[in-house]
Amino acid sequence: MKKYILIVLVMMFFASGCDSPEDDGVVGLDGPILESVNSDGLFEFNGAVINNGDNPVQSVYVVIVLKDESGSIIEANSISLFEEGTDALLYPYERAFFNVSVSVDPNRVFSKDVEIYYEDPLGN
Repeated sequence: MKKYILIVLVMMFFASGCDSPEDDGVVGLDGPILESVNSDGLFEFNGAVINNGDNPVQSVYVVIVLKDESGSIIEANSISLFEEGTDALLYPYERAFFNVSVSVDPNRVFSKDVEIYYEDPLGN
C-alpha cells in the first residue's frame, strides 16, 4: 500500500511540478526533486543543487513553499546546505544534497515552489 501512495505522490509531483529557481541564478537545481512521505507522515523533499558559476558561494539555503488551491501559503520551510556558523563554500560545479521535511496534510497542497538563496563571498 505504501508503494502505491509513493507512486501517486510522485505522479502528483510531476503533474504540479516544483518550480525552478530563476534562470539567471548561479546556484540551481541539479535534477528533479524527489517527494515522499516519511514514517512520521511528514512530506520530505530530497534533491541536489549545483553551483554553475565561476566563483564559490556561501550561505546556500533551499526553501520549499507549499500553497493551497487559492494560492495561500500553507507551509514554508528552509534548510541550509552547510552547518550554521561555518564559512563553508559551494565551489564551481560542486553539488550539495538537501532534505527538507514539512508537516502538512498532502491533500491540502495544490502547488509547490522551490527557491534557492545564497551569498557571493566576493561580492560579484
